[in-house]
Amino acid sequence: MRQPILLMAIAVLLCSCDSQNKKVSSNETTTPAAPTSFTGTLQSGVVGIGGEHTGWILSGDGGTGGIEGDVSKVRDQASTNDGKRVTITGRMSERNYTERGKVQVLVAESITPAPKTAANRPAGA
Repeated sequence: MRQPILLMAIAVLLCSCDSQNKKVSSNETTTPAAPTSFTGTLQSGVVGIGGEHTGWILSGDGGTGGIEGDVSKVRDQASTNDGKRVTITGRMSERNYTERGKVQVLVAESITPAPKTAANRPAGA
């Protein structure tokens, strides 16, 4: 009588562990947003707590903010344009990192050079 109950308890435990692993194993949402374009300076070598970073960021013009980027689909384009002003077209996706929590990431589909911005001009000029 004890053996069937024990086997059933083990089966339930294994099923619950398997379903929890499926939720945790993917750190990216399954439905990324529509394609969008962002322009800024592409930088590599960025690190995050516990290695939780793609290693790439697109910094806004004038040093304002930045977006973490996943360039795995266009690695050659990224390497060629590292440190340069670019336009990245891709889809925003949410990644759920263990240490950093939920982070918006731009999954790049294309990277193209972008013209430099006009220099700031004094008022009245």
